[in-house]
Amino acid sequence: MTENNMVLPGEKLSTSEELLSGDGTFEEDGIIKAARVGKYVVDEKNRRAMVKPVTSIPVLLKKGDTVLAEVRFIRSSMIIANVIHVKGENRRISGDTNGTLRVSEISQSYVKDPASEFSLGDIIRAKVTQVNPNIQLETKDRSLGVIKGLCTKCRHSLIKKDNILECENCGNKERRRTAIDYGNYDLNNL
Repeated sequence: MTENNMVLPGEKLSTSEELLSGDGTFEEDGIIKAARVGKYVVDEKNRRAMVKPVTSIPVLLKKGDTVLAEVRFIRSSMIIANVIHVKGENRRISGDTNGTLRVSEISQSYVKDPASEFSLGDIIRAKVTQVNPNIQLETKDRSLGVIKGLCTKCRHSLIKKDNILECENCGNKERRRTAIDYGNYDLNNL
C-alpha cells in the first residue's frame, strides 16, 4: 500500500516488520491493517502506520481534559453536572456526559456544602479526573469553577463585582466558586 491512499477498514497497509501499528490501525498476524476509513500515512519519525480519518470522530473524554458542564443536581456531598463541551474540540461528546464533582474536589480549602459554591444551571469549567466507570470532575485550580452563573431568584445572568455576583435585574447578591475569568471567558479558547 502506498502512502496517502484512501483505505477502508481491514485493508492491509504494511507488515509489523516494516512499521508499528499507530492511530487508526491494528495488527493481526503480523499484518498492519486499517481500522477506519481514511488516508493512509506513515509517521517516519516513529515508523508507525496511521490512518487519518476523513470524517471527524465524536469526542471521547479523557483524564486531564478541561470541560464545560452545566450544574444539574446538587446533593450534600456532590454536584452532578452535564458535560457539554471539551476544550479544543468542535464536536459533541460521545457516550455518557453526566459528571460527578465531589465536595472534596471543589476547592483546595474545606467546603462543607456544595450549594454554597454552585447553583443549578451554573456553567462551570472543570477538569476530568476519571472517565471510567463514571466521569469525575474537579475545580480546585483558580482557572476552574463557575464561568457563568444565574440568579437563584429570577434566573438572569449574574455580573461579578469584586468577590460578589450581582443580578442587574433584581439586585440579588450571591457567592459562587468562580473561575478567575468569570464573565470574561473566550468560548474559542476555553
